[in-house]
Amino acid sequence: VDGPLNEQRYYSGLHALCRADSSGNCLRPKWRSFFRASQLPTEALHQVTEVCGAKRLGYFASGQFYVALKLLSAAQAGLPVCLDSTSGGK
Repeated sequence: VDGPLNEQRYYSGLHALCRADSSGNCLRPKWRSFFRASQLPTEALHQVTEVCGAKRLGYFASGQFYVALKLLSAAQAGLPVCLDSTSGGK
């Protein structure tokens, strides 16, 4: 995905796939199965939900979901699951 605008569109499309309620939030059953498709270890997935606040809330709002996708991508690249890993050196 090239550029921030394309990234935003891509993430928005993924969010729409996981959206489960009228508020626009992604509920646990939807995002859990989606995130498992990343084939990351369970511990990494738990860290992602914890960093984004979804573990506490039980759902992802769109902004949290986008950050979670960046964290999943960082973890797949071997980076630590933390917000610093999502900046891409910018």
